[in-house]
Amino acid sequence: MAAGVALCADLASHGIEPDAVRARLEAQGVPAAVFPGQCGRIPSAWSTGWDRTVVATCPGGPSGEEVRSRARRTGADPAVGATSVDIVSASAHGPPDRRIDRAALVLAARVAGVWAAAPSPPEAFRMALQTGKLSRRSLLAFGVGYVPVATVGGVGCRGTSACGLCVDACPVDAIDRSRAVPEVRVESCIGCGACVSACPVESATRLPGADLAGFEAELATLTGDAAASGVVFGCAGFLHASEDRLPGTWFPVALPCLSIVTPAWALAALAAGARAIAFRGCGGACRAGPAERLGAIVEFVREALSFAGVADPGDRVRLLLTEDDDLPAAGPPPEELTPLGTGRFVLRLREPAASASALRALGVGSGSIASPAAPFGRVAFDAGACTLCGLCADVCPTAAIRFDEGPVAASLELDRSTCIGCDHCASICPEGALSVERGVDLDDLGAGAQVLKRSVLARCRRCGDRVAPTAMLERLRPLLDPSVLATIEGLCQRCRGLR
Repeated sequence: MAAGVALCADLASHGIEPDAVRARLEAQGVPAAVFPGQCGRIPSAWSTGWDRTVVATCPGGPSGEEVRSRARRTGADPAVGATSVDIVSASAHGPPDRRIDRAALVLAARVAGVWAAAPSPPEAFRMALQTGKLSRRSLLAFGVGYVPVATVGGVGCRGTSACGLCVDACPVDAIDRSRAVPEVRVESCIGCGACVSACPVESATRLPGADLAGFEAELATLTGDAAASGVVFGCAGFLHASEDRLPGTWFPVALPCLSIVTPAWALAALAAGARAIAFRGCGGACRAGPAERLGAIVEFVREALSFAGVADPGDRVRLLLTEDDDLPAAGPPPEELTPLGTGRFVLRLREPAASASALRALGVGSGSIASPAAPFGRVAFDAGACTLCGLCADVCPTAAIRFDEGPVAASLELDRSTCIGCDHCASICPEGALSVERGVDLDDLGAGAQVLKRSVLARCRRCGDRVAPTAMLERLRPLLDPSVLATIEGLCQRCRGLR
């Protein structure tokens, strides 16, 4: 399998020499070719023989919908088989004399992303008429588009009752909770990607164009380059708007919607070498309505950075929404900031492990943060009330709580760095021994699994098999008739039937 970049020859009229960009890409080991009239005749891009093609276009070139439709017609994957980048806008943030370098880096990063992304499931698209202004040729050739939709309930899915995090995350209630395995209502899905970030299992929830492994590869390429200064995440339609709000050198990462963002997107990028992060979104115009949530994420990341001794957290993580476009420039150029991390950091985005490793890499070692945007949960545990029934472990979607029955004793353990604060454990606990709030005690992130309670197992007086943890029997003792209690305490379930 091969991936490469198809460059429009007309880029020269916009101040970007396509042959110079091609030479930069090939020096980095990225195949590239220049096509005459590429923006007007996008079918020529598929004569390269590449399995996955990034089409570098001029402003007003083929839309993402057109490119997906063309890819579908040629048998390619509509999401990763062909993607388009308005490279004129994408390389605009920075000094004019470095524009070729920026263009090559953005395209190399996008190639890395599509290369790393998993193939799209065939059921992950629905047909729809294309929106926006179309030429007559585009209307006739590509009038029907393919809109990505999420697929949930894949390999590793724990089901609605034991997890259901994708259902809770969907901002438009497009995922059906009534089934044992969650199911997407295809016509309601807006393809925002919120369910992808919420799912704790890599292969269980998918959305074409929103593959976390692909974004990890793209970000790793951008932040690992010495030229990288700032990274701006944005909704595709608003990513390049109001460029004067971001002075200095910035590299864009186009997202289906900012609903997919979690704290790890900022923390991991900073730990990998980016000097600053910005989120550029459509604010109140967004159908997913992520503005309030995104503001909480930014505040959480800034507070975490302050615990690492960062003097300018507001400059490191910035939020720009459409309603803020008339405000002055947001912060100094990233070039004026000292990097917080290094390219040696292995960048990951799946929560909560991604934020935990990034916080450790950034030197955030102590402190306590309560925030609805925290990717962690703070668990309070009443050992006296717990009977070691193990129900909490059964419904924990990330295995942060583990129940283990050894030959001698039963134990309940909690790894606070993998708790996502879903509250499933507290909801099911019959004794009310658990309570959960969103937040993090930073000192606990590196502590590993800690024993919450341990109790010796009572054994059957007839066969020696396990009966129950003594903690559970002590709880039952004042509630049962002594004769019944003697049977329950002294005999296992099998031997009670033989009595």
